[in-house]
Amino acid sequence: MGFFLPGRTRERAARKARAAAVAALRRTYRDLRANEAAFQEAQDRFVVEQLIYEHAALECRCRALLRELRGGESSCHR
Repeated sequence: MGFFLPGRTRERAARKARAAAVAALRRTYRDLRANEAAFQEAQDRFVVEQLIYEHAALECRCRALLRELRGGESSCHR
């Protein structure tokens, strides 16, 4: 049959979205490791400061992607 059932279409879309989130998380972890390596070698204080902000942004991205992959559950209980 040449048509998609709505349930299967949603399942396929959910699988694609999850695969994209996993790929983004892997890229973000790779970027985080590269940032940490650059931080170890940096000597200019302005570069160090930039790397610190970039590191914080990458960590934030990792948390958001992990939250998405866990189904949107809240990880903070404040």
